[in-house]
Amino acid sequence: MDPNLAPWMAYLLTVLPGVVLVGVVVALLPRESHGVRIMMLILGFIFARDAMTTHGLWEFGRVGGTGASADASAGPMAGTGSGLGSGADPGTSAMGGTGELPTLWLRFTDDPLALLVMAVASLVLVAAILWACRDLRWTVLWTGRRWWASVLVGVLGGGLIVLPFLYLYGTLGQWIPALHSVAPALTMPVVPVEHRGGAVAGGVLVVLVLFALCGNLVEEVLFRGFLQAHLEDQLPGRTGRWRAALLSALLFAAGHLFLAYNLTGLGWPIIAFTALEGLVCAVIALRHGVLGATVAHAGAIFVLASGLI
Repeated sequence: MDPNLAPWMAYLLTVLPGVVLVGVVVALLPRESHGVRIMMLILGFIFARDAMTTHGLWEFGRVGGTGASADASAGPMAGTGSGLGSGADPGTSAMGGTGELPTLWLRFTDDPLALLVMAVASLVLVAAILWACRDLRWTVLWTGRRWWASVLVGVLGGGLIVLPFLYLYGTLGQWIPALHSVAPALTMPVVPVEHRGGAVAGGVLVVLVLFALCGNLVEEVLFRGFLQAHLEDQLPGRTGRWRAALLSALLFAAGHLFLAYNLTGLGWPIIAFTALEGLVCAVIALRHGVLGATVAHAGAIFVLASGLI
């Protein structure tokens, strides 16, 4: 087998039994068990997503902070020169040597074929989810009144998610030079890209955009499409929609607990990041639907994984 095909073939073969099991359970559930069906689909997605870590298809790391996992990358391919991030320099901290806050970074595999296959697999998974929840599709808000406005709001939301990373990476002053004189407290020493995952080849970026859109579409269909809509139905009243949005964000963050504490050992920085990400996407979804939330989610993941900031 072509060595470039081996990682994603191994991944697909690994997740196939679990995906089939979830599909059988969902098929056997009573049609009125909407909540259980949605949560089973989310459970299956979390299983498939987290398996990417053990197969080296993505990698998290952190620079700075304290604890056993600080100043190191996390994941089975960390520091191996596999094309993912080469890991952080143990002598470098996120805060220019102070180590006050950990700086989280993310990289995907640099194999365009693997990214393309996972993008196509994500679209297949979306189709399967829509079929499994075909009687609930009418509850989902797919876009706002104007699709282009939903896209624009999504882009702004993605920027909001990324904003704390500009501060932690020390690149906020590079993007907004006036801050050096107006608000020097908002500018930090720059963490070199080599210490937070490494540079990403330009030829991978186009496929990375496609994968970010397709992969995060799955999460947004599940969490903001079906789950948030289901919670809105269960939480009537003036505050029901906002409580549903908050719950979808918190459940989204909770869905990363195993990844944060067991697979990577990076802990609370991943939970904090996904809570912010989930909250921004949930609020956007209230008026701009799955489209707006997907653009925000995918845009943030792409920017972080591309090394462009």
